[in-house]
Amino acid sequence: MNVYQIGMVNNTANTSGAAKAAENNENSSFKDLIMDALNNVNALEQESAKITEDFIAGRTDNIHSVMIASEKASISLQFVMEVRNKVIEAYQEIMRMQV
Repeated sequence: MNVYQIGMVNNTANTSGAAKAAENNENSSFKDLIMDALNNVNALEQESAKITEDFIAGRTDNIHSVMIASEKASISLQFVMEVRNKVIEAYQEIMRMQV
């Protein structure tokens, strides 16, 4: 098996995923996508807080799961903030346009 065949498998997997995403995007609005992302960030933050609380209380001794949950929450929050910044930047650019 050569690299070309592996690339074909990856392209096929990406194409089917893109088709499903396009189908879902037809039924959802930008607001729904943002709300879903915010709800996901909130869930990750709550999970991180719960795992951290369990670690502090001594109910678990797995520091790895605490750090992984914390990093997941942090990275997802950073991503949502960057999306928000880009949306605001695009809005401001549109407002600066002269008609």
